Amino acid sequence: LEVWLLKLGVQTTHGRPRHPQTQGKDERFHRTLKGELLKRTDLLDLSEAQRQFDRWRRVYNEDRPHESLGNATPSTRYRPSPRPY
Repeated sequence: LEVWLLKLGVQTTHGRPRHPQTQGKDERFHRTLKGELLKRTDLLDLSEAQRQFDRWRRVYNEDRPHESLGNATPSTRYRPSPRPY
């Protein structure tokens, strides 16, 4: 599964066993996704869902300021890792 996800460009994360606090960033992201998109949008089919996710991802990363980044957007801080997979 992880290889397949990596080939699709999906980054996987793993928390330390028996340490749920290490999942805080993922949990916060899911809460934001649910509140800003999933509770407000009817996803009628997979195509519609993909369009809505693509739109929301752009807003989340390029338009929406993030308090944890000093109100910058993630796209202004992102740097690809120099390490190849």
